[in-house]
Amino acid sequence: MNRLERPAPVRLALLLLLLVWCGCTCCPLPQEPIPPWKFAVLADTQGSRRAESQKPYLNERVLTMIAHDLVQERPDFVLVAGDLVNGWLHHGGADYPTQFAAWQEVMKPVYEAGIRVYPVRGNHEDGPERFALPPLPADLEPPPDTPALLREAFRQAFDQPYIPQTGPPGEAGLTYSFSHKNALVIGIDVFSVHQHQVNQAWFDARIASRTEAHLFVFGHEPAFGVSHTDNLSLYPRERDQFWNALGKGDGRVYFCGHDHVYNRAAVADEAGNTIRQIVAGTGGGTLKTWSGRYAEAMRVEGEYHKSGLHGYVIVTVAGAEATIQWKAMIDGQPGSRWEVLDSFSYTLSEKTSRQRRNRQGSAAGDAGSSAALPASSATVR
Repeated sequence: MNRLERPAPVRLALLLLLLVWCGCTCCPLPQEPIPPWKFAVLADTQGSRRAESQKPYLNERVLTMIAHDLVQERPDFVLVAGDLVNGWLHHGGADYPTQFAAWQEVMKPVYEAGIRVYPVRGNHEDGPERFALPPLPADLEPPPDTPALLREAFRQAFDQPYIPQTGPPGEAGLTYSFSHKNALVIGIDVFSVHQHQVNQAWFDARIASRTEAHLFVFGHEPAFGVSHTDNLSLYPRERDQFWNALGKGDGRVYFCGHDHVYNRAAVADEAGNTIRQIVAGTGGGTLKTWSGRYAEAMRVEGEYHKSGLHGYVIVTVAGAEATIQWKAMIDGQPGSRWEVLDSFSYTLSEKTSRQRRNRQGSAAGDAGSSAALPASSATVR
């Protein structure tokens, strides 16, 4: 027998081994189910011009209560959608590093609990608005280098090792994304490219390369104007590009602040995908009243609105389902009772979930149920 030949049983065994090896390396194994997990969103924790403490640039009282409740909730991380402090306006003479250090001191229980905090800038961390609002009185106009100083102070204050530095050129630590379990989270700075605009090219590329099932995006300004006129709708064409990209990427929610109310609204993109805009500027800034009626009412469907209460958002992700709840501080005093006043859920389609799972599995190869919903609830499929 030729020594290069092998008996038929040997050849068969080698073939089976080859098939098993190909199956292990070429086809991703089924992934283990991810247990339910949650994260929090808050915005606008700055103080009022009436000093409620020795720190007029920060609502220390409300943020302290939010921080303590966050520790009880134990979210995996906290997203902060801008206006952490008063920044350049009504700061009582405190410089920018001092303001950010005071904010982090109040949030110290959250940091010490091992809960990561991911902030983006608001208009108070940028400088005066130059396109939608009338010029400032001379006595309020800050020095010309204010935007640059604020930008650098923000970067230095929030330079924790887990804060991604992989955003667009010039926006490291300001605009960024990170993957967590079965979700991609994107924080957008709407002041770097141009006030009230998103770095669209970077945003499109980041969404196109994603493999995670859920997509959560947060920024300071609403895409569809509430009571403030300075928001992303100041440039409707660019705003719609952002909204359409969010819908195309299977995003269902955009979190923001700026307006000191809570509001949930449904807005379809050009393909008919429904996306929720969640305005949660209730983290401590002076509370405002608003009718709840959008200027673009023909396009924007308001679903829930509440003025006059501080609070924050909790998001629970259970497989393909995400439940978004707004927790309100009912009496606003130490020991205040917290109550969920708004809640809704969405569930990704099986097709979307399967496609993302397959892409995630391929990428890896290459390298719950909701609680009772009080007050207001909606389920979206």
